[in-house]
Amino acid sequence: MNNKGQITVEYILLMSILVIIILSTTSILYQEIEKNKILNAAQIGAQTGVDKNGYTMYYNDTFNNYYENYQKLLAPTEIKIIQINTEEANNTLSLEVVAHSVNSLTNTEKYVVGSRINYYVRKAISESFQINTNDTYYTNIKTRSYEIKTKNVKWV
Repeated sequence: MNNKGQITVEYILLMSILVIIILSTTSILYQEIEKNKILNAAQIGAQTGVDKNGYTMYYNDTFNNYYENYQKLLAPTEIKIIQINTEEANNTLSLEVVAHSVNSLTNTEKYVVGSRINYYVRKAISESFQINTNDTYYTNIKTRSYEIKTKNVKWV
């Protein structure tokens, strides 16, 4: 054994380097796990929005609005979610759903359906992170690391 304490200093230095590496790796992994949870909830929400459109079950006021303005949306329309794109800037995560409709929809009808899809995306993320919000449309969603925004649905 070394009587000058050299082994102890080297051991402490090695342990401190390992702790720094572990802490930095944990922070990076936590952000990636959070982003994956957001994307998973967004996929579930987008599919829920598409399914709600497929059921064509609406509240009375929505039904009356669609009956007057968007007759085509009262019948089930086949919509497929192609992908969800992300854009990250200044702790803001912007999500853009890319969808395809087999039925021919006008731009206004696509906007209405896209708004419903985005609503369910935001709602699913909010429920996934158990965020209680008084906002009816779930527009202000903030997780630990990100503020979530949704762009208009892109139709291909």
